[in-house]
Amino acid sequence: MPQQAIREQVRAAAGRIRTLKRIDRGASALIVLGGLGIVASVLAILVFIAAEAWPLFVPGRGHFLGDTRLVRPQGHDPGRALVLGVDEYQIYVYEMRPDGRLEFFRLADGTLAKQFSAPGIEGVGVTAASRSLERDFVAAGTADGRLSLMQIRFRPRYEEQKLVDLDIDLAERAVVDLDPGRRPVREVTYTESESGSKVAAALVGDDEIALWRSDESGTPSLSTLRTRGGERITRIRLGRTDSLVAGTEQGNFYHWEVGPEVRLTDVSEVGRHPITAIEWTLGGVTVVVGDAAGGVSGWFRARIREEDQERPMLRVHSFPSEGHAIASIAASTRDKTFATAGADGSVVLRHMTSERTIVRFRGSGERLRALVITPKNDGILGARDDGDLARYEISAPHPEVSLRALFGKVWYEGYSQPEYVWQSTGGTDDFETKFSLVPLVFGTIKGTIYALLFAVPVAVLGALYTSQFVHPSIRSKVKPTVEIMAALPSVVIGFIAGLWLASVVEKHVVAVLLAGGLMPLFGTAGVLLWGHLPRALLQRLKPGMELFLTLPLLVLGAWAAFLVAPSVEAALFGGDFKLWLANWGLTYDPRNSLVVGLAMGFAVIPIIFTISDDAFSSVPSNLTAASLALGASRWQTALKVVLPTASPGVFSAVMIGFGRAVGETMIVLMATGNTPVLDWSVFNGMRTLSANIAVEIPEAPYGGTLYRVLFLAGALLFTMTFIVNTIAEVIRQRLRERYRAL
Repeated sequence: MPQQAIREQVRAAAGRIRTLKRIDRGASALIVLGGLGIVASVLAILVFIAAEAWPLFVPGRGHFLGDTRLVRPQGHDPGRALVLGVDEYQIYVYEMRPDGRLEFFRLADGTLAKQFSAPGIEGVGVTAASRSLERDFVAAGTADGRLSLMQIRFRPRYEEQKLVDLDIDLAERAVVDLDPGRRPVREVTYTESESGSKVAAALVGDDEIALWRSDESGTPSLSTLRTRGGERITRIRLGRTDSLVAGTEQGNFYHWEVGPEVRLTDVSEVGRHPITAIEWTLGGVTVVVGDAAGGVSGWFRARIREEDQERPMLRVHSFPSEGHAIASIAASTRDKTFATAGADGSVVLRHMTSERTIVRFRGSGERLRALVITPKNDGILGARDDGDLARYEISAPHPEVSLRALFGKVWYEGYSQPEYVWQSTGGTDDFETKFSLVPLVFGTIKGTIYALLFAVPVAVLGALYTSQFVHPSIRSKVKPTVEIMAALPSVVIGFIAGLWLASVVEKHVVAVLLAGGLMPLFGTAGVLLWGHLPRALLQRLKPGMELFLTLPLLVLGAWAAFLVAPSVEAALFGGDFKLWLANWGLTYDPRNSLVVGLAMGFAVIPIIFTISDDAFSSVPSNLTAASLALGASRWQTALKVVLPTASPGVFSAVMIGFGRAVGETMIVLMATGNTPVLDWSVFNGMRTLSANIAVEIPEAPYGGTLYRVLFLAGALLFTMTFIVNTIAEVIRQRLRERYRAL
């Protein structure tokens, strides 16, 4: 060959090598960039989830806006405000004056916009007044023992679909001659139900309350309530139309049921100091009590034991003392938030359920006679003795959230004890939200454990069998078939589990449980029987053909379970397994953990099987050959050599299956009752973090508390998976180091 041609071939080969090196460097850079992109994407998702959940833990903020001078007609003595209220649009603020006038001022500049006289009591001084938390019912008690009951109604006025003003009406509800003795009313409270029944109570003596009721037909009745031993009453307050509470100078707290019969149910000791303020929170279930020492506590009635006939009034929530007497309390119309004003002019905003102190304003030294939280929960208004209006701005978008509310036991309204509860919505606006994530984490772990209890033995032992015992021609068909199972959509598996499997398990639950024991027993018997076949016959059969004996025996085991199940149920469980469970205090839910374990285990098996099979097949053949040459049987080799050597890979397979089960949504959503309960029973359901997100996110308002708590649940799910995978990787590396010498 000419020398020139050789040089050209060498140059061409060198050029190809350079090209290959450039391609190799490009491929390496692309792989690195892809890996970094995946890491960056995962971190970006985590940062996004954390950013959406973080506002839950941002402290409440607030600042004092200053005093607003309410401009009154010249010559009018302002006196002290007996009632303070504001409309839902925060255009007008109104006060009840001692001369019986209801004055409405524009909140923006304090100018007087309108005024009314309390109907039916013209010319008589008003000695006490109150306002209901909702619907603006106002009661005015007079110096001659009468009540004027009224309702303030605001009607929005729009021009070109824009709110321009409010029309204000004062509707007379009733004028009541409450006290025949014409004694001055010291305290008054009034509320009205949706059906039209009215209840009003007034303090007319040191220890005497006059109670007036009117049913839907308008028939009135009058009752007199007294404290025990002549205790002097300081405050009274109606919750709903069936509950009246009173506080005394001795620090006792009285509760009466006032409908349909009047009955004293409780006398509770709040403390040794006089009770100075009482207010019901939204819903009229929990009442806030403040005393002269600055103590604040929350009370509601609850049945401690199911067999109890009475529901005593219990101190459920206690808050740190403010150090000064509580002058007034205001409740929110949106949630369980409430504000307290101290005798020194300080204001503290708290949330009842979470027991969270949201914001605290320092005292000015001037007492606030009346207090109200604005309807949008963005401000607090306080009436000073000099007639000025103190204004506070607050920002507390998620007051019901705290670490205790999310992960601790909380004593919710009506519950007999503190519990972990998830219940995000209710039928009424006064519903007490319950955002405990503990039942969801528990349900996630429970569903995953039951799924892995079914999937791991089947997948790992199946992979060990197909990789070590089955003929290659059979293995080439079994493994792709199992891998195809992974392509089944989880929604299809959940659909089948929810509509078909759940009903089959419910109808034949004893048979299903027996099959879980008889099928492995029959299958093992088939393997043992295969080993006792004549040697001449075994030499002519291919390895792995024992499947043709084992599979029929597995079917026979299932058939035997269904055959003997009625007899077993009759002999051991009195003929009704579900009734037997009920006698033991267990509940059988048709969509339970047993169904989830079978369905989700079926979905996890292909992943664990495939990775385990690859791990078993990767064990060097010289190890198995050496074991067999030393006289070990194939089963001994598989269990004592192959399984330990492949254990890092098997462990990885199980952990990947765990991650698949933890994040599963549709199967759990469709195959369980989605009840967030703390119960390990295999016959009860659960709710997982992923299923809860799928259920709740369509109903979660953007930026609301539920919306952000769901993102927190996603972050928690992400963290759980990350921690488990990290621990798994550490264990896998240690297993590799341990069996590296084999």
